[in-house]
Amino acid sequence: MSDEVVERLLRKAKLRRTPVRAGVLEVLTKASRPMGAVEILEKLPPHTDAVTVYRTLNTYTKKDVVHRIRGEDRVWRYALGGGGAQEKTVHRHPHFVCEMCGRVECLHEAEIPGDFVKALGVGRKYVVSYPEVVLHGVCPRCR
Repeated sequence: MSDEVVERLLRKAKLRRTPVRAGVLEVLTKASRPMGAVEILEKLPPHTDAVTVYRTLNTYTKKDVVHRIRGEDRVWRYALGGGGAQEKTVHRHPHFVCEMCGRVECLHEAEIPGDFVKALGVGRKYVVSYPEVVLHGVCPRCR
């Protein structure tokens, strides 16, 4: 990930650049699937403070830089907003959790329909920020 893209994402989220913030973005950009905080930490320099990484992930989640999904093991896994598309911040794809190996994947080829929440008949008194669809089953590797 180029410094220019990191700067653009941080500027869009109105966050200043720090080594951990930039490092987390670089790790997530290279990831082929959502990653847990421990996995992200393993890819950062050894002296990186774990608490700072967790805070960074929470900040990125609140600012819609990343989205998160919880796996079968109840561990949050993170991916760039839009499933890795650097310019988008809203993800419109479902996620898949394998019940055999616990792997969590973004299903980029599928899209949550724009009228999904309306089709569910959610009452008007609820304000839905975004829908999250999680499919559980067995992944191709475990079949």
